[in-house]
Amino acid sequence: MGKFIDNLFGGGKKTKLDADEYQELDLSEYEEGFQGETASTYIKIAELSGLEMMPELKKQIYDGNILMIDVLPAKKDKMVFDRAIKDLKAVVNDVHGDIAMIKEDQVIVTPRGMRIDRQKLK
Repeated sequence: MGKFIDNLFGGGKKTKLDADEYQELDLSEYEEGFQGETASTYIKIAELSGLEMMPELKKQIYDGNILMIDVLPAKKDKMVFDRAIKDLKAVVNDVHGDIAMIKEDQVIVTPRGMRIDRQKLK
């Protein structure tokens, strides 16, 4: 999952070899089969730029979705970052979900019934 998250957020170490091997993936043929299909849980990607986003983030957690949040913009203001994390932890406690920092600028939040395994698969 670490590699998946690295790929999703563009993290991880980039080497010249990685750049040379980069190839755009065309997933449209796979996505066509899912168009119009709904799911009970979604993985939502968010960028926390300010506290005005908190109501929507909380709603997503209460709706049972998983949030992967880029918190780098909020880290520029320690008060905003601390308040946002405190609010997310309160929601997680309320729904019995889980929250963890993936990297120094990425947070994952899960709803009820999902836990984050803090051990890397190797």
